[in-house]
Amino acid sequence: MSEQNKRIDLATAISWTTNYRSRHSGQTKAFLIPIEDIEGVLNEIKGQSGDPCARAYLGVDPDSGEDKLILVGTSQKTEKDGSTLYADMLPSEEDGDEDGPGIFDFTMPCPPFCDPNSPLNK
Repeated sequence: MSEQNKRIDLATAISWTTNYRSRHSGQTKAFLIPIEDIEGVLNEIKGQSGDPCARAYLGVDPDSGEDKLILVGTSQKTEKDGSTLYADMLPSEEDGDEDGPGIFDFTMPCPPFCDPNSPLNK
């Protein structure tokens, strides 16, 4: 892994995704993520000092049974003991869906939204 930009090579990606599929056979392999989700999270965390991050949660839509990837921005905080905490930026109950921080999910699970030719999906 490149320490500079955290990129991994194709062989490592194939190994990791193969290991995941062997542990979670028959389950969601990946998510197709619309750029608007990524931009939404980035817009919420940009301008933060330190090391801005986002968090992804796995969920299941109870109506469709479809696996979901839920994206939220985080806010970096230093704890009293000097450790770093990344707190989820979430809307309050009063904010509703349109005001305050957002929770993003327009993701589409793979399968069925897979690339059948990708070596990460074999």
